[in-house]
Amino acid sequence: MDTLTRMRAFIDVVEAEGFSAAARKIGRSKALLSKYVRELEDELGALLLNRTTRQFSLTEAGHTYYQRASEIVREVDSLAEAVRQSSGDVRGR
Repeated sequence: MDTLTRMRAFIDVVEAEGFSAAARKIGRSKALLSKYVRELEDELGALLLNRTTRQFSLTEAGHTYYQRASEIVREVDSLAEAVRQSSGDVRGR
């Protein structure tokens, strides 16, 4: 699984304010989102979310990561859109 997919899952969870709401919003299972966030935390070597059975909160690292990851995902999406639009302008010989 790639980092960008894990990053998007983390952002979805934060913005939906929970795993269940994020899972419903994007049509994925809660278990899968939890797995992605756990893998992201393992990859980073940092806890991003404080979890309880009823709620979660961002750690300081999670808050920082969320802000930067959101910027990165917006840039990646913007780049992809720009390439898609410009590919319509490319003509072969």
